[in-house]
This record gives sequence, structure tokens and C-alpha cells, in this order.
Amino acid sequence: MAQAADGNQGESGAALAERTDRRLSRVGGPANGSGALILALFLIFIIPTTLDADDLRSLALRNAVVFAVTVPPTLLAGWRYVQRRPFAPIARWLLAERPATEEERVLVLRYPLTWARRAAVPWAGAATLFALLNVDFGLAVALTTGAVIVLGGVTACALQYLLVERIMRPVTARALAGGGPPRVTIPGVAARITMAWTLATGVPLLGIVAIAVADLAGADFDAGQVVDSALFLASLALVVGLLVMLIAARSVSDPVETVRDALAGIERGEFEIRVPVDDGSEVGLLQAGFNRMADGLEERERLREAFGAFVDPELTERVLEHGTDLAGEEIDLSILFMDVRGFTSFAERADAHDVVARLNDLYDLVVPVILEHGGHASKFIGDGLLAVFGAPERLEDHADRAVGAALDIARAVRERYGDELRVGVGVNSGRVVAGTVGGGGRLDFTVIGDPVNTAARVEAATRETGDDVLITAVTHGSLGRDFGGWDERPPVALKGKRQAVSLYAPQLGYQR
Repeated sequence: MAQAADGNQGESGAALAERTDRRLSRVGGPANGSGALILALFLIFIIPTTLDADDLRSLALRNAVVFAVTVPPTLLAGWRYVQRRPFAPIARWLLAERPATEEERVLVLRYPLTWARRAAVPWAGAATLFALLNVDFGLAVALTTGAVIVLGGVTACALQYLLVERIMRPVTARALAGGGPPRVTIPGVAARITMAWTLATGVPLLGIVAIAVADLAGADFDAGQVVDSALFLASLALVVGLLVMLIAARSVSDPVETVRDALAGIERGEFEIRVPVDDGSEVGLLQAGFNRMADGLEERERLREAFGAFVDPELTERVLEHGTDLAGEEIDLSILFMDVRGFTSFAERADAHDVVARLNDLYDLVVPVILEHGGHASKFIGDGLLAVFGAPERLEDHADRAVGAALDIARAVRERYGDELRVGVGVNSGRVVAGTVGGGGRLDFTVIGDPVNTAARVEAATRETGDDVLITAVTHGSLGRDFGGWDERPPVALKGKRQAVSLYAPQLGYQR
């Protein structure tokens, strides 16, 4: 089964686990460490404060020392708590090289959210620690410190959720292989976009608003600090907000682009193409829905191919387009009957497999000739064949087409088989009833009427006249092409006909 844009096809579970773990390690430490450093610089040097210079130096020194001492072990412990421990059961499943259980699929889908929730724990601890550390500088300083760390932590956790969700897509695709995402409560498309803007852009803007409100409320801030803080937070909103929005947008646009490319493949007839289901939200439902649609189209194409092996392709297309209820209607057309001379005696002498092989070889030669002339190979009756020209597709020149096919069949059989095998072909034209006939769930497209019976009798008459091809006077009078001349045979009394029927045989050296 072909996959569209599935990068881990053929990759072992061990390799995928190792690659994913390595990529995840590049997210937690850098995201949390850089976020903590930015917040520390903001709290120490940029945020407006009413503290005097000595208190500010003392606060900066105290917080810098505690920051330097606590951050490295916190990052190491966080790596184990946030990344490795929740990923361990997922890695064990990948190493087992087997389909995921329902529980493992849920673990994979929830992993980004689990990561974000666990990453929030050290941030909450840091907010509490530094708020208590600075409480002796005043309640306002302590509360401001804690609030800034909480808001920064929320932003960092949201960014990590989006990054981890993107990194986990190959693992998610393997977990959801062969089906859609289970019912798991995770952020959908709207929630991701809203979260991305709110936490990456809204939080810094909220900080600017808070500083402005505090300044308007009478806080004795230095004007330069207010401007520096506003510029810092605005720049942070622009840079981080753009980064997070790009990640959030890509989490939607990439899978949609994959589905779009797969749709283009379906339009080209590549019905085996599938897309990896690597998302647990509405996007995953879209991917799974596309795959179900592709399964249905591939099955329909297999049915079309199988149907076409037993039914004329033109009739197949008509049934697929209009359904099986092809109501009977009277139309003018031409009928061709072909039969193999002496086949009964051959079948009595030959092995059954040889008989079937000979017939199949003959029909492989004859049927393409009928199709080339626009005819419909309606029925195979043992060593005989009934072909119709003018139904189901209406053909004004049906007589010319039927006669041309008859002459080409006779020529092709002589060239391939020589005297080893001969056929007789009879052609007649007239008004018949064409449509589907049957019951009990089985239908057949057929033509009914006296012209059909006459065509069968004309083919039988070739045994008496010794001709390969005979046509009736009705067909002869309907010809619009010059086939090189015809010899009229004496009228033949056909079985079931009251009056003798005039017949014509092609002259030697006839043209197509």
C-alpha cells in the first residue's frame, strides 16, 4: 500500500525511538533553559520597580545565585520527569515491532499534552521559590516575580507542546497505522491556534498592559524602565508569537498539504495511495477519512477491472454511470454471430484444458477486433459469440461497423490458424429491443427480436455455402462503405423463417 509523505516507512522501531528521543532532547532543555534565562534578565534588569539602587543590587545578586544553583539540576530532573519517563512505554512498544494497542495509541496521542503538564511543574515550583525568596523586598515584588514566572512558564509549556506534537508525528503515524485516531481529549485545531496566539502573543501584551495600568495607578516607575519593559515585551510578542504561530499553522497546513497531494494522485488514477494518520485532532479524522475514501475508490476500481474482464468495457462504463436499470427500448442496430466450424468434434478429441485454451486464444484475437469497430461482445456461447453494434452506444453506421468487424475477424482467423481452425460469421441488421433482462439478483444486457434470430441462422448458413462471412440483404442495403464488392448467394430458407432470405458474401480480395 503506497503512502504519501510518510517519512518513517521502512524505518525500524528502534531507529524511530532513538531518533525521536534525540529530537525531543533538543526541545526540553533549550526551551526551558532559554525561557528561564530571558525571564531572569527581565526580572532583574528590565521590569520597572520602585526599589532603590542598593535593594535592587541585593535582589539581583540573591536571585542570580539561586538561579545559577537551581536551574541545572532542575533541567536534568525535568529531562527525566518530563521526557524520559512518559516516553519509556512508547519506546518499549516501538522496540517490540508490533501494532500499537489501544492503550499505547492513547499514550502516544497524549504525550505532547503530558509533556506540557509535566513541564509546568518545575515552572510552578520556580514561581513559588522566587516569590518567597523576594518576599522581604515587599509583597508587590514577590507577587510580581511569581506572576511573571508563571506567565513565562505557561508560554514555554505551550511552545513545547507544539514542538513535541510535531516531533511525535512519525510515532503517531505508526501508532495509528490502519485506522483513525481514538476518542482522546486533546487540543483540536481551533484550540491550538487560540493557544498559540494567547500564550505566545497575548501574555507579553498582557504584561505591557499590566505595567501601563500600574503606572497610571500611581506607581513610581522610572520612565526609562517603563519604555524598556514595553519594548522588551513587544519584541518578545513579535518574535515568539511569530514562531509559535508558524508552528501551530504548520501543524495544520502540512497534513492538509499531504492530503491535497494525495488527492492529486487519486485524480491521476493512483488509487493505492494513502496518507499517514499522524494527528489525533480533526486533522487526523480528515486523514483517516481520506484513507477510507481511497480504500473505497481502490475497491471500486478493482470491481471495475473484474467487471471488465467479464463484461464489455463500454457496458461497464454505462452501468457505472447510469446503474443497472437499463430499460428496454427499441433501436436499430446490427448483430454479428460467430461460430467455430467443427469445434464439437475437436472438443471430443482434445483435453478439456486444451479446449478452453483454444477458445481463449481465439477470443483474445476476435474480441479486440469487435471493440476496435465499436461493437459490444454481448455473449459467449461455448464456441460461439454474439456481438452487437449500435447498443448500448448508439451508432448511425452500425451496419458498416458490423460488416467491417466480420471481414477482419475472418481475415485474422485465417492468418493465425490457416486450415487448422475456421469460423463462420453472420451479420444481420434490424430493429430490436435492447436492455437488461434477468431476476433473482442476476441481470444481463441483451438484445431481443427477430433480427437476432436471423443473424444466428445466417451464421449457420455459412456451413452450407462454404463462406466465412455472410450478410443479409437488409445489412447489405444499409452499408455506406465500399467493401470491394459482394456476391449474392441464392436465397436460403432459414430455419424459422417463412420466406427465403437473400444473402451476400464478400468477393475475393475484399477490402476492409
